[in-house]
Amino acid sequence: MDRIRQYEIFIQIVESGNFTRAAEALGLPRSTVSTVLRALEDRLGEQLLHRTTRQVRPTPQGEQFLEVARELADSMRSAESLFDSRSGPVSGRLRVNMTSQLATRIVLPNLASFQARHPDLELELGASDRLIDPVHDGVDLVVRAAELADSELICRKIGAIGMASCASRSYLDTHGVPENPDDLFDHYIVGYGPWGAPDTHVWEGLGPEGLIRRTLKSRVTVDNTEAYWTAARHGRGIVQIPRYHLADRAEEGQALVEVLADFPPPDLPLSFVYPRRRTASPRLTVFMDWLSDLVRAEGFLAS
Repeated sequence: MDRIRQYEIFIQIVESGNFTRAAEALGLPRSTVSTVLRALEDRLGEQLLHRTTRQVRPTPQGEQFLEVARELADSMRSAESLFDSRSGPVSGRLRVNMTSQLATRIVLPNLASFQARHPDLELELGASDRLIDPVHDGVDLVVRAAELADSELICRKIGAIGMASCASRSYLDTHGVPENPDDLFDHYIVGYGPWGAPDTHVWEGLGPEGLIRRTLKSRVTVDNTEAYWTAARHGRGIVQIPRYHLADRAEEGQALVEVLADFPPPDLPLSFVYPRRRTASPRLTVFMDWLSDLVRAEGFLAS
């Protein structure tokens, strides 16, 4: 195995925090990852990692070597990318994670056009609402409604998603239609987010004087978008959803009614998030360019 590949495996072990997650991220057997690390330590004559049963962390020597290894691996990728973009088709594997709604409603129905253009590029697509750390989880690219400030990550904004407050007709028949934010004290909201997360019961809207926030009562909290929509459709409370969903769901006979249209929720920024050390990948560039064009063409973003 060449030395740069050894360095990449060592880097992934550190970033993943243990051998098992590093092996999953690299698509290698755990035994191979362990063998490569031992061979690297033997060749250098230094212990690079402190190992416990649950995690690993670099030794002082490992911290020093990590910095140099990252620079060498980045330089090699940059050198190879000079020729990747000129010599023909983009190839290899790209690991991408995005929300389930973006994957199922936008990306997968249109993926054939991307793969016809890049037949040698293998896409490994994770579709979940769980927050992913691209460095820790070994993912090349994360697409999320977020703007981040992290020295290990690059956050490139694609655009903004228009939002709407909605509820089912049955819910509004029972609780009435709120006319302004002060009416919300008599209403329920469907909570969204990990268990115990703050602000899961907060409604937000924009008024003449800026952002308005109201903490509402809630009878159910969910942690994925499909459950969020289903809870609203069955009258469990008000939800705040991307505006493009309204037309989609109406066509499926699952319409919700928009409320408080004069106090719309703030737009959500949609961003690409990826580790700094992967900025030179042509695979990453062609996918981001394609997806940027696609979400605009599909009306996913606010106009």
